[in-house]
Amino acid sequence: MTTINSHVFSENPIHYLNLAVKEDVAVKRGKMLFRITPEPLFENISPSGDPYWDDPRNVQDLKDYDKLRAEGKMEFVRLTPELQKELLGL
Repeated sequence: MTTINSHVFSENPIHYLNLAVKEDVAVKRGKMLFRITPEPLFENISPSGDPYWDDPRNVQDLKDYDKLRAEGKMEFVRLTPELQKELLGL
């Protein structure tokens, strides 16, 4: 682990952010230690930018459902007006 003080980090942040991809980097400021933890950026797949798709869990659910459908373990049914009335008890 590379530990640096906040002054050194502020002089060359790009270097330490790139280094954090390869190894643990921590910035010491006073009595606190801040770890730099890179995470892959999740890209919204919705053309309209719908925030529902900002949550990677929602995308993973869709992929899981698609896999189950491909394996024959789940079936998608088109919601017709008749089926909607039946499900709602109308």
